[in-house]
Amino acid sequence: MKVWSLPMFEDPNIQTDSISYAEAVKEITDQVHEMVGNPLSKWAVAATIESLGIRDVDARSDFGYDTVFDLADEVFNRIKDRINQKPAEKLREEEDFEFGGFFRSLKLFLKYYSQGMVFSLPMLSQIIAIIIFEYALWAWFDFNEAQATVVALGTIISFIVTGGFIQTLGRLVSRYKGEGNYYLASKATSSVMKLAVPVVLLAALAIFTLNLILPFYPQQLMILSMVYMVLISFLLLSAAILFATEQRTMILVGILTGTAVVIFGMDFAEFGIYVSQWLGIITGTVIMTLYAVVYYRIKIHALRQELFKQSLPEAEVNYYNTYRYFIYGFCYFTFLFMDRLLAWSAGPPPPEYIIWFNTPYELGMDWALLTLVITIAMLEYSIHSFSLNLIPVQKSAFISKIKSFNSFFRRFYVKQVLLLLFISGVSILVTYFGVLSLRAFEDQVPEISDFFANPMTFKVFWMASIGYVFLVYGLLNSLFFFTLNRPELVIYAMAGALFVNFITGFLCSRIFGLEYAVIGLIAGSAVFAITTGILAKRFFKHLDYFYYSAF
Repeated sequence: MKVWSLPMFEDPNIQTDSISYAEAVKEITDQVHEMVGNPLSKWAVAATIESLGIRDVDARSDFGYDTVFDLADEVFNRIKDRINQKPAEKLREEEDFEFGGFFRSLKLFLKYYSQGMVFSLPMLSQIIAIIIFEYALWAWFDFNEAQATVVALGTIISFIVTGGFIQTLGRLVSRYKGEGNYYLASKATSSVMKLAVPVVLLAALAIFTLNLILPFYPQQLMILSMVYMVLISFLLLSAAILFATEQRTMILVGILTGTAVVIFGMDFAEFGIYVSQWLGIITGTVIMTLYAVVYYRIKIHALRQELFKQSLPEAEVNYYNTYRYFIYGFCYFTFLFMDRLLAWSAGPPPPEYIIWFNTPYELGMDWALLTLVITIAMLEYSIHSFSLNLIPVQKSAFISKIKSFNSFFRRFYVKQVLLLLFISGVSILVTYFGVLSLRAFEDQVPEISDFFANPMTFKVFWMASIGYVFLVYGLLNSLFFFTLNRPELVIYAMAGALFVNFITGFLCSRIFGLEYAVIGLIAGSAVFAITTGILAKRFFKHLDYFYYSAF
């Protein structure tokens, strides 16, 4: 970045005349125009001028204006006057804010929706493995309820404990990768992992110790639960690194290879389910971790970034930049599993167990989760389309077209909401009738007959599907906020949604029955959707402000 200097003045302490003022203003206008192109507002110009080291005292002595903002107002108007001198035909072309039309949008949708579905393939692969082989990385048809309880508990805890670190990794790695700085992306990954790994181990030790003091479960079952919790946590963290670096295919490779190890351990080596699954999870983790290390090294070496002395910001700065993402990640994954914890603690378990796995409830939630996976893939398209349109539209936004800039993206936002509602409806119907079609095989496959045996499964499916529609709408809004670096608009909405989820789910599960814990999911998701929807209305109404202040 060029730093402003005064080469035209032999002595900067001598008061310049009006001609020198005019030359100085012209030069600073040229410099700002070169740096920012077509600015959205005078505030963006003021920020640029200040970044050049110009203060209010400099604005008075060197340019003849009382403050930097007065100078920025003049520079802003001059730049807009220059831009508005384009031919009328070009102006009319740019005023339309059209960039490729329907076919471009369709092409982008197919590209990024398919990428979103790639991310869901690891989960779908586990469902297929369960159906064909009866076991996956951390599931097995023949688990009794005690085993299913402690494995599920370990799985849930792993998501909650790592949730904040997963979001922090996503924020830091994607930021440095977006800048093309793989060296700092690697350093940021290492710094997060150095904190995440001890936290996972300490959490497991703390839960194990608590169970010694207050024995909720037999110690043998708690040991099994914590082993699963630690191993799954490491798997999630390694997958988060690849997701942030957009190496998502390798996540699928790691999961499939790990699943193959489980199948080999059960069908050929006869290791037993626990050892087979632990080896499978470790294999998947090692593959993804090694790939991430090699990926970073190749990128850093190819760009010769190791030759430059670079360091991450101070710990305090990193904390300030990421703590809101950490809080959101923790709240989000807690929100996702809150209804299960409430439902499983509301039933009639043996007296010594505070949480007891309920198979019909879990089957209904897993069934509904398929609708979430199909719908959430479209967010990949929405956020990429938003980012791809943002800069071209901004470059076409003349001083008289700021309102058109905001209006364009308000229309864009409405289209995304309508698309989300359409895909949500289709995903619910496809999932419901697709799974229902398996009843044709219930005489041949006893597990399919068991799946449809309890009416609770159907009831939970429909209620959870409704809740997930609200949730995805809230996530759509959240992605727009995150893109322009406004995480504070999300964390309060998610924290409020988590509170409503807990209170509503607790009361409904205790008053009406354990399956009504899912009403907490609906209520919390509705709060999340309404809150972020109100914020999104303001966000897109003043998008020019949020855009210039994001960086």
